[in-house]
Amino acid sequence: MKKTVLILYNKLSKKPKDDEADVIEQVNLVTDALQHLKYNVLYLEIDLNLKTAIKKIESLNPDIIFNLAETIGNKGEFTFLANSVLNFVRIPYTGSPLIPMFQCSNKLLAKKELNAIGVATPKGYTLDECHQLLPDTKYIVKPVWEEGSLELDEDCVFMGSDVEFIRKIGRKSRQHYFVEEFIEGREFNISILYGADGPEVLPLAEMTFHDYPDDKPKMMGYKSKWDDKSFEYSHTRRTFRLGKHDGPLKEQMIAICKKCWNEMGLKGYVRIDFRVTRTSIPLVIDINLNPCLSESGGFMAASKKKGLAFKEVIGRVLEDATR
Repeated sequence: MKKTVLILYNKLSKKPKDDEADVIEQVNLVTDALQHLKYNVLYLEIDLNLKTAIKKIESLNPDIIFNLAETIGNKGEFTFLANSVLNFVRIPYTGSPLIPMFQCSNKLLAKKELNAIGVATPKGYTLDECHQLLPDTKYIVKPVWEEGSLELDEDCVFMGSDVEFIRKIGRKSRQHYFVEEFIEGREFNISILYGADGPEVLPLAEMTFHDYPDDKPKMMGYKSKWDDKSFEYSHTRRTFRLGKHDGPLKEQMIAICKKCWNEMGLKGYVRIDFRVTRTSIPLVIDINLNPCLSESGGFMAASKKKGLAFKEVIGRVLEDATR
């Protein structure tokens, strides 16, 4: 008898931006893979009416739930709510569990968890600690909760000597923003997939910035990922070609990825973003649980580079959910 997989995904807002609407492409791609793997497929949108979602899941009673709910209402604070529902109904579901999902959806909390397991990150500050910023150091103000680089672009980068900018961000919500040292260096997006012998780190992707003016911050912000008419989008490239002297750096980042997976209780599929200092020290800037599975996303680019078919990726994600 065929097993049934319920695809859970976030209900779109009335006028969704590309970063939110992207989930529909993922639903279609996962559906195709599940059908090739001989599963029955059901669907459920989730919004803030969690009681209704719970009742519907219990009535459908699937064998597995494929969790594609990235946020609810496109608000980062609600990222973990789908996991809370799935944890409650006690049906196997894909991706990382509730606790690491909550920890990684809050960037300040994620920093604390990374520091606790001995993984280096750029130095961070709450908005009440801005008096500690150094005048000759570059910083970036980030949203605590948002994902997909929402509210994150070059206008967020500033020098510690910029008194007016610091005064302005001081009026922001302490619960929603923080400051992090901006690392002038290389950026890597590294994907990890469950394997029978342990987490498999897929080919390392470096994000390169072409023809950027010297004074323009090189970073993967919202425009780089979602605004296809922007300079940032058209001048950012992904490459899997590391330099001939990058062997030690590669091994360091692979080891960090496996450490995060094993010690933070991650599952299924993950993407970890790094900035590398000019002295070749890799620093974790973000841990993306259940990263985007669309064709243009970094996780699928790395999977293809490894030679993995999409249905094999989905099969391995399902295997980790049910073991």
